[in-house]
Order: sequence, then structure tokens, then C-alpha cells
Amino acid sequence: SFPRTSRCLSIMFPRASALAKCMATVHRRGLLTSGAQSLVSKPVSEGDPEMFDILQQERHRQKHSITLIPSENFTSKAVMDLLGSELQNKYSEGYPGERYYGGNEIIDKSESLCQARALELYGLDPAKWGVNVQPLSGAPANLYVYSAIMNVGERLMGLDLPDGGH
Repeated sequence: SFPRTSRCLSIMFPRASALAKCMATVHRRGLLTSGAQSLVSKPVSEGDPEMFDILQQERHRQKHSITLIPSENFTSKAVMDLLGSELQNKYSEGYPGERYYGGNEIIDKSESLCQARALELYGLDPAKWGVNVQPLSGAPANLYVYSAIMNVGERLMGLDLPDGGH
């Protein structure tokens, strides 16, 4: 069975769903090592106790300190649930309905919901306005927030990196 597994994993898949089918076959046929089975099917506390201990240490650090870097602030349980969910297992380059890879129908629903909520938040007509909820990185994401809450002509203080700037 090893050659089948090796061949299956070495193919360049044109669609992500083909890889998912291949991995499901590998898993179903019991072709994963016991260590890999453990990592795939058990919570991190059981599958990798050392990494779980590190995670617990970081949770404690975040819970008992104040971090003033926006991208490092402690987030809500709901956000953590979504970021640690199956929604993160999908590469979704492009826009809803126009993705580069197949199998993004559910991801498209998530992004479309986010877009609709952003339009509703600002009372904008979806027929007249579009919204892109895909930040390029942390700095543009911050800029989007500043632009949304600041009025034209207002000033934003920025610091040099050695002085705590971004």
C-alpha cells in the first residue's frame, strides 16, 4: 500500500477537492502512521501534549498581560472558534464566485455574508456599492479601520518603528 500512498501524494492536483479526496482515501485505508493518525483525529491536548503545553503558556501570557499592539490583542471566543475551524483549511484566492481553485462555495458564502454585513453597517446600497473584505496584511487592515472611523482632514498619529510604530 505504500506505493499507492506515495503516488497519490506526489501528484500535482489541479483542484483542491482532488487532494481532499486523495487524503480521505489515505485516511480510510489506514495508510497513515499511528503518529499521523493521532495528529489528524485527536485534539492537540492528546495528540501533541508538548505543543498543547506551549499553547497553554501563551494563553496564560495573553490573559495576564496587556498588549498594545492591535494585531496581538486578545480576541473573542467566537473569532478564535472561526479561525481554528475548517474554514481555515481552504485556499481561496480570488473573489466569491470567481475563485482560482474549486470547492469554495461555502467559503464564498462566508465572505459574501461578511460583505453584506459591512454594507449594512454603513447603510450602503449593495446595488451601488461593493466592498472587499480581504485585507492584504496587517498594515492595510489597520488603514481600512482608520479610514472607516476617521473624517476627512483628521490626523492620525504615527510613530517610527523604534518608538513603537507599525
